[in-house]
Amino acid sequence: MNLDKLYKKGFKIVTNWQDINKKSIFLFNNNDIKKFLKYHKLAQKKKCKFIICSINFKKIFDDDSINYFYYKNKKDLDKIAEIFYNFKDIKVIFVTGTNGKTSIAYGANKLFNINGKKSCYIGTLGFFINSRKIKNLNNTTPSYFEILNLIDIAKENNIKFVFIEVSSIGYSEGRIGNLKYNYCVLTNLKSDHLDYHINIKNYHSAKINLIKKQKLKNSILFLQDHNLKNKFKSFGRNLISQRNFQTKNNISIVQKNINTYEIITNNYCYRIKSFNYFMINNILTILMLYKKIIKNCPHKLNNTLLPPGRSEIIYNKKNKIIIVDYAHSKDAYKNLLNKFAILNKYIIIIYGCGGNRDKNKRAQIAKVVSKFTNLQIITDDNPRFENPAGIRKTLIKYSSNPIEIPNRRKAIKLGINILKNKNGILIIAGKGHEEIQIYNDKYYPFNDRLISSNYAKNL
Repeated sequence: MNLDKLYKKGFKIVTNWQDINKKSIFLFNNNDIKKFLKYHKLAQKKKCKFIICSINFKKIFDDDSINYFYYKNKKDLDKIAEIFYNFKDIKVIFVTGTNGKTSIAYGANKLFNINGKKSCYIGTLGFFINSRKIKNLNNTTPSYFEILNLIDIAKENNIKFVFIEVSSIGYSEGRIGNLKYNYCVLTNLKSDHLDYHINIKNYHSAKINLIKKQKLKNSILFLQDHNLKNKFKSFGRNLISQRNFQTKNNISIVQKNINTYEIITNNYCYRIKSFNYFMINNILTILMLYKKIIKNCPHKLNNTLLPPGRSEIIYNKKNKIIIVDYAHSKDAYKNLLNKFAILNKYIIIIYGCGGNRDKNKRAQIAKVVSKFTNLQIITDDNPRFENPAGIRKTLIKYSSNPIEIPNRRKAIKLGINILKNKNGILIIAGKGHEEIQIYNDKYYPFNDRLISSNYAKNL
């Protein structure tokens, strides 16, 4: 039986062995023989009858109970995808860039949803259909066939718009496959993931190649950073910069007080509460997307667009403020902190850096953090397989007024105790929405938002 017939009989491709049922075809898209042997055995236990795998594994098994389909290369996988997936009635929106991907992709999905447009989100925060979280995802950008399966689920729920965070690593590893976008947002091009890309040139090239190679004939590119226009001249009229959009549509941003902004259009005034102007800028990007795609401004636009753990206000009473944020690059920290300097308040930050990631950015982050804060409480982020003391030592070396508290919970408790005696701002940065902390290969429950909320009750 060939794959076309299986598709007509209602069979579906699955990439997770746990999802296998009697109507499943298990696809193993990896050349790792040890992993294949492991997952082949698990698939057998689930009574799997059909497996798609690399032709390199052809001579390994002589098992009449399983039908094997082999692929040689990416073209073969694309042909398989063409059989099982048809998304012609769905608009795909990629969101990429160094900073702001999650805020824009998650927020755009939310904006479409609260204005009656059926949409879904795939990214760092998981897989959402409209405003309902369906599942967590292991990567910001999942594997190719996992993305296709998620979009297929969305299609079954009559979703018309799919917002996907696309990372440079995900693209470079082929996780986007042959998926093309109708619309793409490029937030900015700074520095990140140099542990993977080696240098900034390779990192930027990955982003630019993604945008140019995954487009459809009339795809539209939105640029948050007007200065990037010259890199995408081939888009012609299908290139829209945020600066031009704001001018053309007579949109203004007015700061009402230290944490309240208004986005004013000809017909609407949207009020957003945030201490971070970068978040307001992201919401303007989301508004640009909505107006171009839907052809008018939304009736509703509010703070529900802000994702959890992104400049999230945990506490704001008695001249004391606690904010949790996901910043983990030099530019993200600068965007987070630079507006606080004008408030003339005592600024405390609790942060660390992730292990087994770009080591060169640690000193840069520490210098930026020190420039904009009065006290730096250096703690552990996700050390992974690195020595956490070594990570902290680098941050302390380049800090202006550091305290070292390795235990993150104790660091948060100390920060809040210091805040008790001062009118100021405490920022807990680096982990944002995350609910675990990683030491070596061990995963421990940990949630900055929950822990800080509990300690804040004592303020």
